[in-house]
Amino acid sequence: MLRDRAVDAFDRAMAALGTDPAAEPARALLDEQQSRLLSTLRVAVVGRVSAGKSTLVNALLGGHRVATGVTELTYNVNWLRYNAEPGILVHFREGQPSQWRELADLERMTVRASDDPELQDFLSRIDYIEVRDANPQLRDFDVIDTPGLDSHFRSDSANTLRFLGRAEEEVRAATVAHASQADALVMVFARGLAHNEAELLADFRGAELATATPITAIGALTKVEFYWPDHDPMAEGRRVTGMMMKEAGAARLLFELRPVASLVGAGAATLSEDDYSDLTELARLGPDLLARRVALGPLFTSRNYDDIPIPAARRRALFARLGGYGIVLSCGLIRDGLDNLSGLREQLVALSGISAFRDLLTGHFGNRADVIKLQRVIAVLQEQQRLMLSAMPPRQRLRTDTAVAEVTRLGFAEHTFAELAVLQRYYDGRLELTDSEAAELLRVTGEHGCSAAARLGLPEGATADTLLRRARERHAQWAAYTADPSHSGPTRRAGQTVLRSYELLIDDITAAGRVARPEPHLTGKP
Repeated sequence: MLRDRAVDAFDRAMAALGTDPAAEPARALLDEQQSRLLSTLRVAVVGRVSAGKSTLVNALLGGHRVATGVTELTYNVNWLRYNAEPGILVHFREGQPSQWRELADLERMTVRASDDPELQDFLSRIDYIEVRDANPQLRDFDVIDTPGLDSHFRSDSANTLRFLGRAEEEVRAATVAHASQADALVMVFARGLAHNEAELLADFRGAELATATPITAIGALTKVEFYWPDHDPMAEGRRVTGMMMKEAGAARLLFELRPVASLVGAGAATLSEDDYSDLTELARLGPDLLARRVALGPLFTSRNYDDIPIPAARRRALFARLGGYGIVLSCGLIRDGLDNLSGLREQLVALSGISAFRDLLTGHFGNRADVIKLQRVIAVLQEQQRLMLSAMPPRQRLRTDTAVAEVTRLGFAEHTFAELAVLQRYYDGRLELTDSEAAELLRVTGEHGCSAAARLGLPEGATADTLLRRARERHAQWAAYTADPSHSGPTRRAGQTVLRSYELLIDDITAAGRVARPEPHLTGKP
């Protein structure tokens, strides 16, 4: 496995350094980066202020985890990670010791709403907040919820960029090397925050996010609930995202862009039995009458109605939780026969697009988690190597250079990096491939799973003979492709990379001797 080979390379690197005290900086760097490789993938959620980033995080994690609101709320970066003991660890700037707080204190630590000068001073000294939660979703990846790329609070922008591994003038090199840089991005675009699709991309292009490539970034179009009642929110969202990907150039930044009704998805997870009873009562109204009433917004949540026995305060709570579209959608499901709270929650999460987006996130990033992290580790080692060598005595330079090279040479020795390079050329539009050839490129490089069966487009559990036969067929096809003189330049080199991928697959299948669960050469989280 790639991770095992990387760990072996780190071991060789440490052995090459020896015990010379002058090598301590190199040992510390290698130890830090090995820990980084072995840690959970870190995914940053980025976008403009009020784009719905925190609501999306809550929806993905199935409940209220971070504060949300209609104005800028998040004062600092929130780093959510799995831990069996819930709580928050507040990290400060300028060497102040970290503080452990109860999870209930999170909103107070992150909302910029207080007029209390002491609290404001306390908040201004926070570097980032580590939220520890037993949520099972966080077993697969850490989530970094950021304040917003266009924040007019300069310290917020610096914190965001540090976690993304980028820097402006005020962010020094030390912050770029911060251990909590993100490996991958969820880029959030909000319906209504721009005049057109191209304008929605402007903030991300201006920020020059190094990690924003289709290999390491996916996108969410949020707040599609507000297309209602004029349009079906998800259908209109799909139309807009399609235009952004094809006409506005988002395909050069993102693997995929999906519409999500994240308010509905987040609210669904926190619905109570009382909420379900109120929605059942509302469902007794005719669909058209209910839609007209709900579309009134504030009036629906404050007026008294003879035909609605639910008090205004409870209607207001429902509206805050689900929005108008979510209420109408819920009542429609109940009217169609859905008769229990758990079923309603499940359907709302699915219809909001959150279930599919969660699968996209875990699948696209998970299939390449180790190689994405190793790519970043190699980049950090190469950058820091130059700095270390200039400060070392001559006797130690060669030894350090040799040691670090044990790891960095993986970028050339491992075929998976050649596959990533081909994928990037494909996303940049530099390959002349048919639709079927492009689909095969994605599949064989692990986009749909890392097992031999997934990469060959066969059912899991296929026999060794079946897998070998398919792999050899495709190998022969791509051998002919690379020999065709009409293919040249990047396209021909891409064909050679795919050909090598099939050769390694054949070796893996043959060596395993069985195919129920073969070890892929492209390793990520299953």
